Amino acid sequence: MRQTVWRRLVGHDVWLAMSQTPLLSDEDDFVHQPVAETETTTGVHLALIIIGGTIGFAVFVIASQIGGALGYRGAAVAFGIGSLILGVMGAVTSYVGARSRLSTYVLTEFSFGRSGAKIANLAVALSLIGWFGVISNTLGDAARQMLLESLNLDVSPYLTVSVACVLMIGVTATGFTGIDRLALVMVPLMLGLIGFAALRALQTGEAHGFESGQSYTYQTAISAVVGSYISGVIIQPDYSRFAVNTGQAIWAVFIALGVVFPLVQFFSAIPSMAMGEPSIVVVMSALGIVVPAFFLLFLGAWSSNVLCLYSSSLSVATIFPRLHLTLVIFVIGAIGTALAFVPAQNYLIFYLELLGITIPPIGAVYIVDTLLVRRFELALDQLSKDPPVRVSAFVAWGLAGIGGYASSLYGLGLIGIPALDSIIIAAAVYAVLNLPHILRNGRAAGGSPPGSVGGH
Repeated sequence: MRQTVWRRLVGHDVWLAMSQTPLLSDEDDFVHQPVAETETTTGVHLALIIIGGTIGFAVFVIASQIGGALGYRGAAVAFGIGSLILGVMGAVTSYVGARSRLSTYVLTEFSFGRSGAKIANLAVALSLIGWFGVISNTLGDAARQMLLESLNLDVSPYLTVSVACVLMIGVTATGFTGIDRLALVMVPLMLGLIGFAALRALQTGEAHGFESGQSYTYQTAISAVVGSYISGVIIQPDYSRFAVNTGQAIWAVFIALGVVFPLVQFFSAIPSMAMGEPSIVVVMSALGIVVPAFFLLFLGAWSSNVLCLYSSSLSVATIFPRLHLTLVIFVIGAIGTALAFVPAQNYLIFYLELLGITIPPIGAVYIVDTLLVRRFELALDQLSKDPPVRVSAFVAWGLAGIGGYASSLYGLGLIGIPALDSIIIAAAVYAVLNLPHILRNGRAAGGSPPGSVGGH
């Protein structure tokens, strides 16, 4: 009886994917050690996971606003350039993850020190938990408004949020394998729904401009596109470490972010542009596709939040290494659900935007450290011998945060995109502070391949 209800609730295919995937094993999904070669997956699977993470309510809103402000051609250019930046950066972080087989948070331990990394990893975790709550709360409000306006059905947002969060926590508790299987089922369905909505809108309306409430230029539009997924790029090693090889990891991320993501944004913007209305809820109601729109919002929130929950749990698990990852997932899931029961976005959006400037420099530091300073010499038994706190990493992180805020608040950036400005500053400062190590290791390598990765 319970299985029948569950199957009806989530759909037969999704139920099969979840029910056939056990909870995490004692290895905790390789939280503290490199991923075993026998547990790797193909680039196609990795690309589907990334694509699923890019489809969500925030992307729909930003895409419609940019489309309304810039029109079809201008929006296409902004989506293309912004996504290309994400694709190139994602290819770099994906290479680091696939080559090292280590999660973002273990890589951070090498660059910030074992004790210092707890601060950096906590910042990442807080950002992801906050987004989990915001996305879930937004889903509940949008679903209630959509069902009320179109079907005169008053469903409590608490019910929608509760069901969604239970499903998110359940899939995440199965680890990377469960996320992989979920993506195989959900991503083609979501892409189909986006395409259907765009086609229906083009048949119904004509291109319009409208007041989106945001004054977008090409620069601010590109910045918005980059900012919408820059944190996902930084935590990319959490998933690319499972890739069969570095080649598949690189092309999977580049295809997902550089090719598919701009298409997702463009097709997501078409309904609002065609109807001359910025609100996705109003547009879908006018098009008479409320039920497909509801499932698109629901599935988008599900896929995005599963990745938020998984990566935040990996982060916390490195801070509290004695805790089993499954327990961490349930605890963080409960906290995120509690945030979703209040209007979290009213209190957290500004805070999360600031974290969106603060988090990317962490990625810049671990990239420079892994590629140039250590040259992939990442023996885990060396961590206990390294300094517990690496001052150079915190100096680079701090200066990058200041530079990012100056770019965001006062327009005093290098290229005008705050997240990228902070990344450039962090990479440059950390490289300069560690220049003797970079030069010495480069001479020692003598053109030979870098050393061992993830040794014990």
